[in-house]
Amino acid sequence: MYIPTQEVRYSKIARITLFLCVMAPSAVVAWLGGIHGILDCAIAFLWPLALPLIYLDFAPLAALCCSALLQAVVFYCVVRSRRLTARGKATFAITWGMFFALILRLALAYQAWQSVFPAP
Repeated sequence: MYIPTQEVRYSKIARITLFLCVMAPSAVVAWLGGIHGILDCAIAFLWPLALPLIYLDFAPLAALCCSALLQAVVFYCVVRSRRLTARGKATFAITWGMFFALILRLALAYQAWQSVFPAP
């Protein structure tokens, strides 16, 4: 039986796989946090960068567009990088996705805290 080495396993990684590594953790956190719209869960990875912009008086749609643009540029740079191996790209995408899922979870917890204990 043939067991491929790590180099062979990670030699080709699809862009959609990298994108899902970024998007899926935030979508799961949003769904578990009570957001059940499919589109809302799909764009949940944009909120961690959009929320600080909203607090700076950006419109929510403009903040989401700025977040999408910034993340698209970073994603393009990661995909086109010649310095990163396929395994490095996958590791970067997973770390990026999990970090944004953590930020989203903290934002949802803060929102729940504010609804239970409103400011006087």
